[in-house]
Amino acid sequence: MHRVWTKTAFILVAVGIAAAAAASDLTIVSKVTPAKGEPTTSTHYITAERMRMSDGANDTIVDLAAGKLIGIDHKKKTYYETTFEEMQQYFAGLNEMLASNPMMETMMGKVKDVQVQKTAETREIIGYTCTKYVLSMGEKFKETLWVTPEVKMPVSYYDASKMSYAMMGPMAGRFEKMLEEMKKIDGFPLATDVEMTMMGMDASSRTEVTEISKADIPADTFAVPAGYKKTKSPMQE
Repeated sequence: MHRVWTKTAFILVAVGIAAAAAASDLTIVSKVTPAKGEPTTSTHYITAERMRMSDGANDTIVDLAAGKLIGIDHKKKTYYETTFEEMQQYFAGLNEMLASNPMMETMMGKVKDVQVQKTAETREIIGYTCTKYVLSMGEKFKETLWVTPEVKMPVSYYDASKMSYAMMGPMAGRFEKMLEEMKKIDGFPLATDVEMTMMGMDASSRTEVTEISKADIPADTFAVPAGYKKTKSPMQE
């Protein structure tokens, strides 16, 4: 369960972006501290058409040009591939499951309108001036973002991040409205504090960027490690 919460925070920090083009590749390293458990390091490798997200134990590669997602498990040395079409069907099935199970919907949290507040507070993170935003969705979700307009992402980054949400199971469809609001914020969050309760558990976390590089990313960064065994996609189960 802890891995799911860490995955949630890992992706949430990725999707709070502006739909603005970037001229260079980006490598973003962050420290993720969950409510329970030890801090981990996450790394995002971002180009115009591809993105790789790594937390050390698992990687997710999104290839927008090819229309596919690759999930990698380093402990088991396995990987799987799925298409965006399969993922859309998976999302549809999750929505039907929640709609037919009121108890599950209550446990996961009903979709609420998202409230966004831009404050006058600022702070500096790794040399960038950041402005504080507060997002809330009902009583069970609140996120504080420290956003800098100085870091721009490719338009494709939001789409790639959205695709990775399928890995979160029944939680996947719960944040659609929130993601749309985050997409409107001008800039990239260098720090986030998530306060979230789900299924009676504290899923809060803190994420802060520790390093940003604009160096070109080699093509083999998006390759599956040699010797890993291909397994069946969870979207097909």
